[in-house]
Amino acid sequence: MNEAFQKAIDLIANSNKILLTTHENTDGDDLGSVLALSHYFINNSKQAKVVVTGGVPSRLEFMPGSDSVDSETQSTDFDLLIVSGCSTLNRIRNTHIENLNIPVINFDHHPDNQNYATVNVVDSKKSSVAELMYDFLQFANWEINSDMATCLLTGIITDTGLLMHSNTQGTTLEAVGELMKRGALVSEVAKHTFTTESPVSMRAWGKALENAYFNPETKMIFSVITKDQLAELGETELANFEGLVETLNKVPEAKYAMFLKEDGDRIKGSLRSEEYKGVDVQKIAQSLGGGGHKLAAGFSMMGKLAKTAAGKWEVV
Repeated sequence: MNEAFQKAIDLIANSNKILLTTHENTDGDDLGSVLALSHYFINNSKQAKVVVTGGVPSRLEFMPGSDSVDSETQSTDFDLLIVSGCSTLNRIRNTHIENLNIPVINFDHHPDNQNYATVNVVDSKKSSVAELMYDFLQFANWEINSDMATCLLTGIITDTGLLMHSNTQGTTLEAVGELMKRGALVSEVAKHTFTTESPVSMRAWGKALENAYFNPETKMIFSVITKDQLAELGETELANFEGLVETLNKVPEAKYAMFLKEDGDRIKGSLRSEEYKGVDVQKIAQSLGGGGHKLAAGFSMMGKLAKTAAGKWEVV
């Protein structure tokens, strides 16, 4: 990693107008990583702009700097693009940014990353992009202030499920400890990302759990939520399903869990398993056009969910 770190530092040193982005429907890890970098750049006399397709989810608005994130840009006045958590560039879902003719730094921890950038800072052994970003900042000897620490801690906490997932390592805990020394609070991050749910979300979870089905042959437990079901609840933009697929995965008999959600004319899927269960959900996601990690993956496809006469769900 040291060689990649140094190449990234050199590119940044020769850049003054930096655009940072991540995938649409961003999460705490990838948004936290780019926000942390943007704080450093702004504090050190570089122009930095964060643009994320779809904007910032409400549960992540507590992160310092989230109020400055734009959902789009038409500007071409940038000399460097930094991307977080995208195995391919088109995951950002913004052709204007994808077509910018400028150097690109790719920070990621997904094993299926395509190494598409000028500099690829990719390490699939890391728990999160935020932990990788912490290592990068330490290598660069760039000071991490309290705002940056909060953003990075959010990334680590959300991608490790409050440090309970199997991707949590000794280095992860060391990074968490150092970030806390710099002013980040695990309790504050957990409050916003894991314990704050709207009444709409609670009802939506109830409907999704009502739809859950365990297949005794494949040992898969899955659930769905449709646009119509969400519309019946009202204020569907407030429905947050973060953590639902992990909850399904806790069923002892299940080898893996899948959650499908209608979103416009697409279906978005999340998959989870555990090391001891012996299922590589990344391979399942890849077969459906997605990707991710061995134990946590996702995909998106065109279609809608429909219930058959036998009472089972299918994609049509």
